[in-house]
Amino acid sequence: MSADSLNSLDSLEVLETVVNEECAALLEAENIKNESILIKLQNFIRKMLEYILSFFKNVPKNPVSAVSSLRKPKNDTKLKIFIGTWNMHGKLPPYNLSPFVENVEVNSKNFKKETQRAPLLTRNIRHPYHILVIGTQECQHNIKHSVLFPSKEEWESRLTEYLGDTYVLIKTETMAALHLAVFVWRECENWVQGYQHDAVATGLANLFGNKGGIGISLLFGNTSFCFINSHLAAHQSKVKQRNHDVKKISKELKLKGFKPEDKSQVNVTDRFDYTFWFGDMNYRVDLPREKVDKLIVKKDLAVNFYPTFKFDITHRTSHNNQENPPLSRNLSSPALIESNPLKYDSGPKQRVPSWTDRIIFKTRLPSKCGSKKKIEVGKYTSHMNILGFSDHRPVTGCFFVDFDWKLEQKLLEDKRERLEQEQMDNVSIHSVNSSDSSKSGSRIRVLTL
Repeated sequence: MSADSLNSLDSLEVLETVVNEECAALLEAENIKNESILIKLQNFIRKMLEYILSFFKNVPKNPVSAVSSLRKPKNDTKLKIFIGTWNMHGKLPPYNLSPFVENVEVNSKNFKKETQRAPLLTRNIRHPYHILVIGTQECQHNIKHSVLFPSKEEWESRLTEYLGDTYVLIKTETMAALHLAVFVWRECENWVQGYQHDAVATGLANLFGNKGGIGISLLFGNTSFCFINSHLAAHQSKVKQRNHDVKKISKELKLKGFKPEDKSQVNVTDRFDYTFWFGDMNYRVDLPREKVDKLIVKKDLAVNFYPTFKFDITHRTSHNNQENPPLSRNLSSPALIESNPLKYDSGPKQRVPSWTDRIIFKTRLPSKCGSKKKIEVGKYTSHMNILGFSDHRPVTGCFFVDFDWKLEQKLLEDKRERLEQEQMDNVSIHSVNSSDSSKSGSRIRVLTL
């Protein structure tokens, strides 16, 4: 039986007819009279044909593309997101941001293959991403300087230049030393239907932005996203203050959502389909330093990477945050690689190594008629071998979220049709017969705007 004939089998009735014919031929040839053997043969051949049928329905006719599709499954129901967070200790990193953010190798074979089925992407953990988000704390300047001069123009310029034409910068948000940037893959720029942004200060007297949270929400197709970058209260004993910061940000961040019913939600993380919250959370390991050091040596870790705080500074920079001599803008310049061995706080305070830098996430609770959306973690890691000009190490993650591209496309088309129809209805000329409204016999033309 050929692949073409199998592809033409579009119903179970036809499939069962083929099974019965095959069984009858086999029975006639072998003169089998036992009914139990007949039933077993029918079930066996039916299962075999069902398997072959399902296989050929999902494999392209071209053998090369068939092998490719088996190695890289279609991602028709997933959207790929990259998130990076880093406390930069008041500095600017070199122009080459790898491995914090890998170089965009647009001329590589892998990149070109990925872009062939845009906007769909396979489930690898490399460029391109549908959405790329970078959140930084103590970025470009220290906290004191940033309270008075919060601009992150140079950092934004570096990010945009580094990512090149592959990504489009949708929105940035800045508060003192906090910065958040949301990029979208250029191939799906038109999927962005709207965005919102806001900031909440939780620092000195709950008024200053030396601590707090900033957020950007995004409507991608008909699916809503919320990205929050925060820097919470420092010091080992400030657990209650950190919890207070989280509650304040959750309640006061004015990201209203994109549906009428979203506004009624008190917690900002309940107004969106997907929420990613990241940054320097400052939550500490509540154990003695000596015990934590021993656990690190044994690699007995609560998370799948080493604690990201607090490290000794091993790479000093000048007062204007430039390398001496400055590194070239060329992307082939040295990456953020540190060759020196890692050393946790060796100063008099002996701070306990902790996972202060995190990426956490949640999905909106399902509606009465819908199912809860899922977030799959493709990769979640820190970068320990990064250049040691900060006492923190960056954390990055690649995530795959439920996103039905075909359904979203249909919903967008329906939405556009409704808007066009509303525009036509709002700008229309109605002819009214005066005999129904007056005795003048004239016709009244009414223009409704």
